[in-house]
Amino acid sequence: MQDVRERMVSLSKLTTNALVGETNALQSDGFSFDSSVVKHAAIIDAIALISEAVRRVTGMTYYDVQLLAGYKLAQGTIAEVQTGEGKTLITAIPAFLFALHGRGVHVATTNDYLSRRDYETTRPAFRLLGLTTAHLDTDHENDAKRDAYRCDVTYGPGYEFGFDYLRDQIQRRKSDARHLGERFTEQLRGQRFTTTQTVQRPCAFGIIDEADSVLIDEANTPLVLGGREPGPQTDPELYAIADRFADSLIEGEGYKIESGGVIVVTEHGKTLARKAFESLPKRKLSRSWTVLVQNALKARIGLVRDVDYVVQAGEVMIVDANTGRIHEERRWQGGLHQAVEIACGLTPSADTLTEARITRQRYCQYYDRLCGLTGTVGDSSEDFREFYSLDVSVIPTHRPCQRTTVPSKYFANHEDKLRYITTDARTRQSNGQPVLIGTRSILESVAVANHFSDSDIRVLNGVQDEAEADIIARAGDPGCITIATNMAGRGTDIAVGEQATHAGGLHVIATEHQDSSRVDRQLAGRAARQGDPGSVQFLACPDDKLIQDHDPKLAERLSSIQSRAGVHDQALDRAISRLQHSLGNQRFQQRRQMVSRDAWLENIQNTLAKTG
Repeated sequence: MQDVRERMVSLSKLTTNALVGETNALQSDGFSFDSSVVKHAAIIDAIALISEAVRRVTGMTYYDVQLLAGYKLAQGTIAEVQTGEGKTLITAIPAFLFALHGRGVHVATTNDYLSRRDYETTRPAFRLLGLTTAHLDTDHENDAKRDAYRCDVTYGPGYEFGFDYLRDQIQRRKSDARHLGERFTEQLRGQRFTTTQTVQRPCAFGIIDEADSVLIDEANTPLVLGGREPGPQTDPELYAIADRFADSLIEGEGYKIESGGVIVVTEHGKTLARKAFESLPKRKLSRSWTVLVQNALKARIGLVRDVDYVVQAGEVMIVDANTGRIHEERRWQGGLHQAVEIACGLTPSADTLTEARITRQRYCQYYDRLCGLTGTVGDSSEDFREFYSLDVSVIPTHRPCQRTTVPSKYFANHEDKLRYITTDARTRQSNGQPVLIGTRSILESVAVANHFSDSDIRVLNGVQDEAEADIIARAGDPGCITIATNMAGRGTDIAVGEQATHAGGLHVIATEHQDSSRVDRQLAGRAARQGDPGSVQFLACPDDKLIQDHDPKLAERLSSIQSRAGVHDQALDRAISRLQHSLGNQRFQQRRQMVSRDAWLENIQNTLAKTG
């Protein structure tokens, strides 16, 4: 990056107005609208300009590795940048370069808090260079959103970009649904018919933060836009009857649970269901009795409160399986949400029609150029290449990583594991070392917290907002014990002071393994940022969801462990690794099938649109 440094020296001598002039000249000379390949010299000039602007407004100077990451992103790749390496400033580089094309740039983060933080951090630098920026607020009206999308760079949570796209599609469909010949008649009369005014411009450039989470972990989770008007309603009493019937079935007779937690109704169960259907009162059914029973079984057995969902203020809210965060905007479809409400003793909400839906994977493929950052690519390079045609660039850290991996420990039961967590955390706390305990679910975070006899611990369990970010930022305080669901507060820097550094730095305890080894590494990445000392240890027992759902034989092996203090066994390490690798392959194939299905559906829709 020596050529960038040299260019920055010359730019540092210019006035602000001169810098704007350099930006305008670069915009007109180096970046043609129809050019997909930008000259290397133009990229260097653009990087130098935004770097100088950042220096002037923040006093911070880019490290060489940050400049390299920005360069790779500008080329349209996935940059693997380790946690704590300054991704907010790195993202400003491709955002500025893409903005010079004049077609708009979307910078998507995982939640509203992080997108606003990044927007406020980078806005002064963009403004200094004469570019406009905006933050996409979820509660903005269409006119305000339209103004935000007209800016050179628009920051926002990734799901909001997708929902706005769906809303635009709905408006287009309504505009197109006009009587035959209506537009032609208007033209004959000299009238000018109006076209649909969308909020988004065509998707030109997209920059995805936490790209592994958005493009891989959540690829199969569709964005669903429910209608404002309720659809056909099932009588609430029928939901209750289905719930009572599901509760009466006996595992092994009426239903069975297969690998991966899939619930299957047996032939005997189907017979009982038919008899129950014959005695049903004549009520309004918007779904078949079979679907109601399946939903009731899943609500009672397949979904666990404070793991898959929480109940807050009388409402069922879904918990993201990958991050442990609560998502207020999500609802299960097909009557499942109502079944869960009934199982929780709540009045079922109105069932709304699905007006539009799209997978994140499909939406991201609409961008002319896409790039993203993540701290953990691992074995997911193939996903990025096959589904998004994106190569992966591994960016070295600014300082060598000093993270120590403490050998994993295996326990015969959950209680022994909790006892070890408490003892180990208290010992480290007495030495002034901060400890972050990462749990898979809200239920587990409560169980761990209850094992501590006093209240001098901090617990985060799912609500991703500014308060959570503040708590996770202080997880590096000397002797602090923080319990957090999986990646709560992801994207927030954990500052470790000198006293905590001398005590060994942040120690991360992972209470169980995730289905993906990459997600395990995300949690481990909390420790030892930017060359600081730190450590991580993974624990496991037969009750862990990964083991319970996918490897009963491994659960039996763990149950036979004699030591209450747990053991380390390399053979068990390999078994966990093989299991995660196998699940990764299965989900890769599922994503491949989903892409084929999406392409088929889109082809059908396009065909119908042309013949309609």
